[in-house]
Amino acid sequence: MEILITISVFITLVIIGSFLNKYIPRIPAALFQIILGFLVSYLAIPLHFEFESEAFMALIIAPLLFTDAYKASRSELWLYKKPIVYMAVGLVITTVVLVGYFINYIIPSISLGAAFALAAILSPTDAVAVKSITKGMKLPKGLMSILEGESLLNDAAGIVSFKIALAAIITGTFSLSRSSREFFITAIGGMILGVLIGLIIASIKIVNRKFLNTEPNILVIIQVILPIATYFIAEEFHLSGIIAVVFAGILLNFERYLRQGDSLDNQAVVSISYNQDTISYVLNGFVFVLLGYLLPGIFKNMITYPDLDVQTAMLYVILITIALIITRFTFVYIFYVSFQQHTFKTSRNIVEFLKTKQLDVGNYSRFEYSLITSLCGIHGTVTLATALMIPITIGTTGEPFPLRNAILFIGSGVVLLSMIIGTIFLPLIIKTEDEEIEHKNYERSKVLNEVINELQEKYYNKLNTNSERMGYAIAIKKLQEQQVYFCNNRKELIKYTKELFKLVRNAEQEKVNELLAKYDNNRFLKRVFEVRDWRIRKLVTYSVYKQLFITLRLSSLEKTFKRLLVVLNLIREAESDKNSNLYGKRLQKRLKENEQIRVQVQSFGKDMAEIIDALTYNAMDILEEQRTKENTLVVDFLKNIYDNFDYTLYNVPSDSYIEESREFETEAIQMQKDRFKALKLDHKIEHSEADKILRDLNYNEALLYSNIEE
Repeated sequence: MEILITISVFITLVIIGSFLNKYIPRIPAALFQIILGFLVSYLAIPLHFEFESEAFMALIIAPLLFTDAYKASRSELWLYKKPIVYMAVGLVITTVVLVGYFINYIIPSISLGAAFALAAILSPTDAVAVKSITKGMKLPKGLMSILEGESLLNDAAGIVSFKIALAAIITGTFSLSRSSREFFITAIGGMILGVLIGLIIASIKIVNRKFLNTEPNILVIIQVILPIATYFIAEEFHLSGIIAVVFAGILLNFERYLRQGDSLDNQAVVSISYNQDTISYVLNGFVFVLLGYLLPGIFKNMITYPDLDVQTAMLYVILITIALIITRFTFVYIFYVSFQQHTFKTSRNIVEFLKTKQLDVGNYSRFEYSLITSLCGIHGTVTLATALMIPITIGTTGEPFPLRNAILFIGSGVVLLSMIIGTIFLPLIIKTEDEEIEHKNYERSKVLNEVINELQEKYYNKLNTNSERMGYAIAIKKLQEQQVYFCNNRKELIKYTKELFKLVRNAEQEKVNELLAKYDNNRFLKRVFEVRDWRIRKLVTYSVYKQLFITLRLSSLEKTFKRLLVVLNLIREAESDKNSNLYGKRLQKRLKENEQIRVQVQSFGKDMAEIIDALTYNAMDILEEQRTKENTLVVDFLKNIYDNFDYTLYNVPSDSYIEESREFETEAIQMQKDRFKALKLDHKIEHSEADKILRDLNYNEALLYSNIEE
């Protein structure tokens, strides 16, 4: 029971940390999660977490790395393959050797093998934390792609190096030649096994697609358990489970690319992507919360079993962190040209370089590029996981692992300090806001505007039924909301929406009062106005809490409204049918006795369309009067709501409009695809960015049909 409580609490803290990061984006979510984990360890909650290294690597780290590999950009991985390999293998080995000797020098009580093990623990980096810190900043071109590729592969290299160093400590012997041979056998063997497993799974998918056509959920389950199974299989053969998992993910990534033109049997793909994103999000945060939760215990052990005094250990944390940054800086500075592969991407790029003799690095010098890259070497998930793999005792002798508490303390301290340094200094060094993001957003907003205009020209005057109008209105509304989202001033636009809607509502209330007075406070009419007002409020409300309240209120109003409509129809039938049943005759009698109801029914039925139209035209006129260059998107959004949703308000349409809406949305998605493909061919947008947008559109299209029952 305790473990379930612990997992639930940790996942809750992951979510809270993400919320805090949203409101304070300059502080990475990982840092918030560490702090929350630290605080919760002091609460009177029965939490318990037994760390088992093999299970931790298989159940948490393996799925994380598999997801990263599966979703990585293929074109970027290939373009920057040289610097990625340099960083993931060359830098890891350099770090293990140089920083290992440095640790052994400043802390003589740590053996050379243990120093190498600690250096290996500190070699993996975490691109997720870097993304969180540098969000909205303009990193040097291509650097984030290199960091992501490095983070993907250096985890494996770091873990393999750690296991080799750990084996040397346990056996008491260290041979450079034997260790090197073991490193490459383990790594290459893991790579081959991962590719083979990836090929087997890809073949299963092909057979399923051609002959079996099984439920998509089966493929989802296979892909969820695949990294776990791959890890255990590789470890059983004494190969690197992590490397096997990474290369299985990369191969399936390419398999997905080769079949990306397949039709929408991609429900499986949608489910896989959704589940993997969720799993990755939870597991990443889980590890950081766990680190925070374990910190008090690590600190306590340092005091209770003092391998080193705490003050000295803190000094070592600072010195080792500086050594890691210097090593990384020097490595990048030496191989600087290899990091600029985009400069030589095409013949046009090469010709430009030969003319100018300048690399395409924006406004950054070689020194600045190297410094930014070194500060981006933030440590995180895998560093912690590897540190926790250190055994308490050595082999069967029962001898305590040398300075284990100190190594754990230093490892945890370096993770925290690297995050803090990156959080403080990266925003100071990175010069400008990311204009590329603004450009990308502008292109998406522009395309959406073109699609909206095309749909309006094509269909606005050809909508014949209420369900068509409702479906069309919903599709346009979604497109307009996306357009606002991709505008760089979306906060201002949301503010304009609230202000304009409030203005229209206040003006409408006067009109409503006039109409109610004209029709003697017709209760049917009054209810229509109420339902109409709350429906529109729901359509323009962005707050989750307000949406919930409005939905509950609207549900109550619409139930009453529907009952009134039933009564209305029964009364109409009773008036016209002289041979009605007993209930109808009773209604006729009531009508004769109550002249007020008769008048209200007759006026409601006769004038309703004109009344709604009058309100709609009034709202549209007010909105058009308020139109400016800054709020034109908002005006169009609100006009769509009043123009199309008002028409169906008092009819209470059935769910038939859902299918209509799906058809309009599908057509809109195809229009966007065509435009972005054209922009890609004309080199008006980066190929990688175009591919990402097209993947998003395919995902959205699949989601439209994911819940349709056969």
